[in-house]
Amino acid sequence: MVVGARARSSDGRIEGLPGVDPQSGYRQKVVDWCFGGASPPLAVEVSDPIATPAADGKVCYVAYIAESDLAPHFLNDRKGVWVRTDGFSARCEARLADDNELRHLFDRRKLIQERRAGLLRRAKQRFERYATNRARELNAKPAWTGKENKLGANLTVSVVPRFPARPLVAQSELRSLVKNTAVNWRQVGFPKPYNPMVSQHESVLVLHPEANFSLFEFNVWGMLFYGSNLESVERDGSGIHLGHLAGCVLLYIMHSANVLRKLAYSGPILIEVGLASMLGVPWLYPQGGWLDTRQGSVLDEDATFSIGVSTEDMLARPDGLAMEALSQIAFSANFPEIVDTSQNLEQLIRYGYEYNFWNAPAALRV
Repeated sequence: MVVGARARSSDGRIEGLPGVDPQSGYRQKVVDWCFGGASPPLAVEVSDPIATPAADGKVCYVAYIAESDLAPHFLNDRKGVWVRTDGFSARCEARLADDNELRHLFDRRKLIQERRAGLLRRAKQRFERYATNRARELNAKPAWTGKENKLGANLTVSVVPRFPARPLVAQSELRSLVKNTAVNWRQVGFPKPYNPMVSQHESVLVLHPEANFSLFEFNVWGMLFYGSNLESVERDGSGIHLGHLAGCVLLYIMHSANVLRKLAYSGPILIEVGLASMLGVPWLYPQGGWLDTRQGSVLDEDATFSIGVSTEDMLARPDGLAMEALSQIAFSANFPEIVDTSQNLEQLIRYGYEYNFWNAPAALRV
């Protein structure tokens, strides 16, 4: 909301900024009104006074409230919830919601949240089913190691609109979007262009898009899901390779931003990161020209956390989001010293760029 703007009554488009007189403590007043005057409280961001183009002492204020997980919000001194009666202020009248509208408000938000949870749950189940079937196929073949093949420590990253209220793309367009949003990765591209792509309910999935035991899913609601095996056998030991981990996190953030840009979607995003089967799996990290080994998780088998961002954040500062995710991953898996300073975090991101065969920018986008 822009306080001090003049808009057309026909379409709401701003046509002038005449401004208002500066108000002492205006930002704090609005914050207090929203926090104390609504239940649950509203979190609002209010700008400093912005001088009008006429430079006549008038100012504008911009107030922003993100879409709420807790809606609807009640006014504390009213027995009801206000509803919008029209899109533009000139034709808007104050009216409280009736019983049917209240039920719709409560049910709508509940259904959206349940849809998001259901999309994530289904994607994880598909990844686990695919990994189980793949391991069964490998174990049916003679293996010179004599060891059973299994998924081992794995990483999942989900990028989904925080409020998936409507489909963002037709199912018939999913395949072409996947092909047209591939990114350069390790000189082969991601997802790998010739790997199998299958259609399932509301989704297309690419099997092993980066390596065996990996999966990529994209669905009509705009959700992107990435799953990958993290545990590998290297010359100096087996475990979770820091470069591989950082490279995957960077890749998934960059690729999902590319897809959302192609969809022209703008809005709040939820990034959910999961580590599974990490108990007792060591870390492998570069140290003086070879890979050193560091003890991993000693108690927890799995860990999951979420990061709330906007599409603008994903496009403007992908390295910063990767740093945030890697910080929580390293802390969850008993390696906090690799992310305890900005220098260590930056070095970890550069490991990821090197693993992906990307040229790291001189200044990271944090």
